[in-house]
Amino acid sequence: MSLGPIPSSDSPLMRRVRVHQAWYRTEVLGVRTYGNLAISGQPCGSVLPDKAARRYLNFVGDEPVVRYLERRQAGWGVDPVRCTSYLTSSQTLSFNMLAQVVSRHETCTQLFNRLLGRTDLAELEASAFEFAAQGTSYSLGDKTLVDVLLRFRTHDGHLQVVALETKLADRFSTRRTAATGGAKYMSVAKTTGLWRDLGAAIAGNRTRQLARCHALAQSVQLVDGAVRGRLAALLVLTHPLDLSAARCVSEYAAHARSGSVAHRSWDEFLSAARSTGAMDGDMADELCRRYLDLAGSESSWLELAHPRVSSEARSA
Repeated sequence: MSLGPIPSSDSPLMRRVRVHQAWYRTEVLGVRTYGNLAISGQPCGSVLPDKAARRYLNFVGDEPVVRYLERRQAGWGVDPVRCTSYLTSSQTLSFNMLAQVVSRHETCTQLFNRLLGRTDLAELEASAFEFAAQGTSYSLGDKTLVDVLLRFRTHDGHLQVVALETKLADRFSTRRTAATGGAKYMSVAKTTGLWRDLGAAIAGNRTRQLARCHALAQSVQLVDGAVRGRLAALLVLTHPLDLSAARCVSEYAAHARSGSVAHRSWDEFLSAARSTGAMDGDMADELCRRYLDLAGSESSWLELAHPRVSSEARSA
């Protein structure tokens, strides 16, 4: 089985994930050819060719496609090439993992009570993929995007904003903007007390993106919420093998108020989504095979990592 070229410059986790996605392309989707990386133009086994991308084969089921197309209509915020072609796209991961979940308001509420260790969330009111605030009263002066923004109503009738930051194998952004040191960020910090040390969270390359996403969620909470002291929650969802991302979340949580940041792995998410009924069992199974269960691609990974050993094992 030929998976196509796999870049050698990736992190070990991204390289492993690329191999699995190339395996998924060939063995599950039945797509024998591969596409090219957008920037370098180099062929890559974990990229779908144009014809397969136009068929939306990067999405698992119809609901993620509908959500993706709706978000495209809303304007800037999603990358159409990466979403439809890159099997490793974290934006596509968000649509695949959450489109069905957020369409089921009651069980979605149960799910996020469990993931956040809460009991007070009563109803999901709205959800937004790749939430952008430019030109709105929520804007903090930069182009920060929240992967998924959820608005819940609590049992006591108050708004609770939950921001989701989703990752497959890519790193958190280290981009620094002038706005992060500006008056709007400082106002949110002073008004809400969300951070123990916002300056340190913004200064750190490993924590800056999480601070920006949390700040935008808190801005929404502050503008739309009736209770000024209520804190927005940040939930970070990562691959279970991504130990680096887990450390980043832990570092960021140390800068934020206790209880406002949570981290869960995608296998925990799928297990909870299945048990609460927020996701169909067959969908959860397919998403596990797509992203988490690497057993199917293990022989291909060993062949790539240790070609001589694999060849000798086959001939023995």
